[in-house]
Amino acid sequence: MKHIQIFDEHATFISPAIRTDKHKHHALEVIVSIGGSIHIEDAFDNTLTSQAVLILPDQLHQTITTGVASFIFIEPESDLAAEILSTFYPTQTVQSIEGRISEEERKVFMEGDITSFATTIKSINLLDERVQKVVDFIRSHITTHEFTLELLAEIACLSTSRFTHLFKDQVGIPLRPFILWCRMRVALTAVLSGMTLTQSAYEAGFSDTSHLSRTFMDMFGVNPSSVFKQ
Repeated sequence: MKHIQIFDEHATFISPAIRTDKHKHHALEVIVSIGGSIHIEDAFDNTLTSQAVLILPDQLHQTITTGVASFIFIEPESDLAAEILSTFYPTQTVQSIEGRISEEERKVFMEGDITSFATTIKSINLLDERVQKVVDFIRSHITTHEFTLELLAEIACLSTSRFTHLFKDQVGIPLRPFILWCRMRVALTAVLSGMTLTQSAYEAGFSDTSHLSRTFMDMFGVNPSSVFKQ
């Protein structure tokens, strides 16, 4: 049985054995397995097998699990992400954290709500304050605004060219993919609230259900209809 929860700084997806296509998303991802293995193949066809894996944001990868696993998707600009990174200090884009995760931590990951990890690090300014201002604006107006480069550069008090370079340098991806990532979060929240995929697509600002489905496949490697049975 699949189970999805969305929190302020992260989302969890608990699922039986699953096989994804290669995909990438903007989240810091932690996968923890119970009673099975996790197999990850990266963009260069390198493979890793473990029972606990950490994957850095925006990394192309395929995931295969052989048992129940908890997938944790963490907003990379958040305090929670800072705490996870300081706890496991990854040195590779895809890394096993098996052996460095305690049984207590494993239980927390399997329960889904990992906000307790952020109790020791608070109010860390991970981004340039000008970029942070834009990120906050996008997230708070994602369902009500069409974002132009000119508008967002003005909010950051930068030229469009300087803003474009600074945003990608700070966030790790260009502006448009980041906006798409924010829209996906809105769509998932809408589906979980009881909306259909079609309603959720329009609620989040996707052009139609096909656009939402393609984006979901690109980000998570599976079709949304296989996750959200409607």
